[in-house]
Amino acid sequence: MKPTAFLALLFCLSAPAAAQTDLRCPELKPKTRSLKISRMQPLRRGKVWLEGTPKSVAAVSCDLYGMKTEEAEYDGKNLVLKHTFVYKEKEEARALCDTLKSEEKLTSTFSEEARSALDDFCRRNKKKDFGAVLVYDASPAGGRESARKPVRQVFRLYNPRGFVTEELAFDPAMNLESAALFSYDKANNLVELTVNDFDGRQLRRETFTWDKATSSRAHAEYGANNELRKKTVYELREDGTLRREVRSAYDSGEQPVTRAEVYCDEKGRPQKELAYDADAAEPKFEYTYAYKYDPKGNWTLERKTREIVYNGNRMADTQYAPEITKREFQYY
Repeated sequence: MKPTAFLALLFCLSAPAAAQTDLRCPELKPKTRSLKISRMQPLRRGKVWLEGTPKSVAAVSCDLYGMKTEEAEYDGKNLVLKHTFVYKEKEEARALCDTLKSEEKLTSTFSEEARSALDDFCRRNKKKDFGAVLVYDASPAGGRESARKPVRQVFRLYNPRGFVTEELAFDPAMNLESAALFSYDKANNLVELTVNDFDGRQLRRETFTWDKATSSRAHAEYGANNELRKKTVYELREDGTLRREVRSAYDSGEQPVTRAEVYCDEKGRPQKELAYDADAAEPKFEYTYAYKYDPKGNWTLERKTREIVYNGNRMADTQYAPEITKREFQYY
């Protein structure tokens, strides 16, 4: 399995900073075989909010390399979406191109016109180092055909150091859906990700920067017209743990819409969050976090409650249900 380069950002909730979050599992220690995340629907009894039942569930299975082998989504207890992932590297990936060539049936006397985008990729890169990911739809409504043939094929080009430089997704008809381009610095940290559509038009762009003077990292997201839409700054302590996270959102004119400041404990976990409207000086809401942990030190329950802030005073928001998230792990 080829390694994947990503900026070593520290997230409060241990979310990965990799650009390829569609294929990578959350980075947790110890290595996780499977993870199930349940968003609960709290139930109020008197003045107390009970945990309630799951309103949505996301489950993922992972291999030893931290790559997804399966993902599923549930509406309550009902399975609504399920995908499985099969990875092919080197000779196996090239064999996919050879199979494509052998099964090619041109519908026109002009081969250049009839050639698929995937066939073009195979011809262009036959001497390069690449891998492929076959995505199958195992959803209840998918049927046997979607479970037998991939609903998406993702081909990944590597540089000499083994890091992904391009990630191209093709639909079942072998048409190009999107192309992701990755740029790295000399230390192999991801510094930029650009995602284009099938026609080369930008869908979004992300940048990753590091400021040694302030011990902070920043992740910025830009829209189709290269306008700033989101920016997150991670301020670190001397030991590398996350001290504070500042998240800002902008409108299409790059004007601030919301800002959130998250303060973390000594292990980098959120304790308090201040939510602001646009560039307001005083927060509109304050959130507090509480956790339960398993013997491995990973949280299994997160409870986020809200208070209203008015003229410097904080009042419990009794009408606002707490946000409750549960996690279930299976480790290697």
